[in-house]
This record gives sequence, C-alpha cells and structure tokens, in this order.
Amino acid sequence: MENSSSETLHVEDLQTEIMSWLPLKSLLRFVIVSKKWASIIRGEKFKALYLRRSMTRPRLMFMVRRIATLPPEPEMVWFQSFCKEERCIPGQLEVEFLFHSVYQEKIPYFSSGQQQLRVPPNTNYTSVSQPIGGLICLQSETKFALCNPGTKKSRALPDIQAHEKAFITSFLGYDEATNVFKVLCLTMVWAHEPSKRVYEYQVLTVESGVESCSWRGITCKEKDHTPETQGLCKGGVLYYGARSTSDHRPLVMSFNVRSQEFTAIELPDQLHISYFWNFVIYNGDIALVNESDFDPRVVNEPNGNKVFHIWVRDATAQEWQRTRIEIPRWEQNVGHVDYVFRGTTGTKELVFAQDSRHCEDDFFVLYYDTFTKDLRRFQIGVTGPKISVRTCLDHVDSLWLM
Repeated sequence: MENSSSETLHVEDLQTEIMSWLPLKSLLRFVIVSKKWASIIRGEKFKALYLRRSMTRPRLMFMVRRIATLPPEPEMVWFQSFCKEERCIPGQLEVEFLFHSVYQEKIPYFSSGQQQLRVPPNTNYTSVSQPIGGLICLQSETKFALCNPGTKKSRALPDIQAHEKAFITSFLGYDEATNVFKVLCLTMVWAHEPSKRVYEYQVLTVESGVESCSWRGITCKEKDHTPETQGLCKGGVLYYGARSTSDHRPLVMSFNVRSQEFTAIELPDQLHISYFWNFVIYNGDIALVNESDFDPRVVNEPNGNKVFHIWVRDATAQEWQRTRIEIPRWEQNVGHVDYVFRGTTGTKELVFAQDSRHCEDDFFVLYYDTFTKDLRRFQIGVTGPKISVRTCLDHVDSLWLM
C-alpha cells in the first residue's frame, strides 16, 4: 500500500509539473475533461506555481479601442447588461475594447501564444487599468469588474458609493506576498472654491476563494491630490503621477497595497509631469517618460539619431536620475511615424509602440537591442480601424477567476 501511495503522489507531482508549463487554453480544456485535473488546476498551490512560471514568459498586451463590427463574445455578453445604465448617445457608433496579447520575448515574435478577448459595446465610458498579476480592472463610472483576458473569465465587483457629480479615478494593485488584489479608488467632488472640494479614498480587497468583498474608506495622510497619469504596480507598490491640491505641485504618489499607506514622492524642480507623462519599467526600475518627446517633426540629431531622456527612480538612493537614451539611424529606419517608449523587456531590449492617438489600420512595435544596435519592426495581428491602442509590457497568464 505504501508503494502504491508513493507512486500515486509521484504521478500527481509529475502531472502538476507538466501542466504548469502548458498554455492557458490547454488547462481550460483539462478542467472540462477531468474532475481530478480540475481540482489540481483550481488549487491555490497550482495557481501560485503557474503564476511564477508565467512570469518567466511575459506578454505584450495591446488594449485596442475600436468600432465594434462583430457580436459580443459569449463570455462577455453579461458586461453589456452590467453597464446598461451608462449614458448612450443616439446614433453614436458602438465602441469595443479588444485585448490582444503575445509573448514579448519568444521567437517568433508576435505570433507566439496569441490571445484575444473582446469586451462588448456600450462601454464608451469604460476605463481600463494596467494589467497586473494576469488581471485587468474595468471601470464604467461607479461600476467595476475584474477580467482575466487569457481565460476570458470575469467577476463583477460591488458598485462604489459616490456623489453623482464626483470625478472617479481607479487603479489596480497586486501584492505577490499575500496574493491579494486591491482596487484603489479616488473620488473628488469638484467645487469652484478649493476649500469646498471633497476628496475620498476607498479600497476594495479581492482574495482568491473569497466571494464577498466591499469598499472601505481609508485615510490618506499625505496631501490631497488629483491623479494625472495612469498607474503602474511593481513589487506590491502602486505608483501614479498626481498634482497636489494645496500648492498645485506635481508629485508621484505611491500606495503600498498591503499596508494601504500613501507616500508622496517629491520630484526634481525641472520635472513637471502632466497627462502626457507615463510610467514604464526601465531595466527593473520605475521610470517616467514624456510622450511629448516623441514628436516625429522634431529631429534630435543632424545624423538622424533619436535622442530622448527619461527619469529613472533609483530605489536604493531614493532619488530620480535623468537618463539619456540614443537610438542610431532612427530617422532612416522609422521615418516620421509616431513611436513612444514603453519600457524594456527582461532581455533589456527597448520597446517602442506607435502613438495610440495616431494609429492607422496597421500597427507596429519596435524592438531595439542595446548590445547589437539592431532595430526590428513587428506588426501586431489586429485588423480594422482603431481609435486608440495602449501597449503594456509584462502581462502574464494567470488562473485567477477560474
């Protein structure tokens, strides 16, 4: 009996090891085929293992906003009715979100492991968070939902209670150590007199295996502020650019997902962030990029090279460092097409994506190898007219929401 038990455990360990390297679409089939496999795949231990493995094969995520031409995917029909109270303008074209991802470091580039999910129309007012831990957060005014683009699984979250005239901004954070997601929501009721404006900070905690969750008010001991950039979560800390409401100074806010504490990070006097700035990961550190630096009408160097600067946050020294980046033969290879820096891959290649405000039928991404000086161009497999495209690095496959 003991030999039989040990052999059974060995077989299960082997199955778990093999399945942890399989693509999501294979695991989704296994869940249907076998109750035993379904039990393994849905187990917390396997989910954690699969997420760790997925981090070694990150994805490039394209969030495409475009005119809807196809019926909604069956898995996302519910989202249409979920947002049914949203304001609609008669005669307005229906817009959908397409989430398209590919492995960002696997050859052949942009054809390996393609995944797509379409979020249906009537979501013109929907905002989408940066992907983190395999999930994205969809916000439509006071309504929220978590979505796993790889498994096409979603979960509606409780509505947030806010004044009907409140401006609502949300971010999604993830703490790897506790395996917990949190939606951070900042609301501001505007008034002409700054002293009469009301600011509120709320958090919604989402844990694996726990169905119930609710919004809770939290205190920001730092200055009241209004967000001005998209957020980026790294190492259990959420970062976003903001402006102080008291003196209107730009600053970076950090939010510790586990402790729920805010910290204001001061910026150098010459760094004035605004809506045009964006957070990226540069060689493992967070950095700020000014998208206005990528105006194709501006020739940086007489030889046609592209020169731009980013501000990198040195986590050890706790200071911002201005870093100069030069790409040889940019004008010769790229011409006058708008490309914006989106960060670096694990292999230290620099990634540039076309400016989402000027995308056409074809959409390209550039990879620049800092060692070989090679600049390569890849076309993403998304057809049809696009209103905008947002490009995010380091999206991962996850079994959350299964």
